[in-house]
Amino acid sequence: MNKVEKDEIDLLKCIGSEIRYRILQLLREEEKCVSEIIESLDKEQTLISHHLKSLHECGFVEKEKKGRKVIYRISGPAVLEFMEKIKELSKNKC
Repeated sequence: MNKVEKDEIDLLKCIGSEIRYRILQLLREEEKCVSEIIESLDKEQTLISHHLKSLHECGFVEKEKKGRKVIYRISGPAVLEFMEKIKELSKNKC
């Protein structure tokens, strides 16, 4: 396997988690702080923070510190397009 293939597989693994995908779905609507994501998904703070870190490292989300809060948002239109393509492809799943 070459580096490009490995990077592509790693990217797919990053959103292969149900929680990470649900976080992305929430952030599609609007940017949110960690506490809002925790409340929406009814999960522990440490779990959500772990998944947000992974999504950030993979480039799916960006973060901005505002006072004591860290705000997360989708990192750009390519991520939104990617999510739309996943939705479209899932209609024809095997």
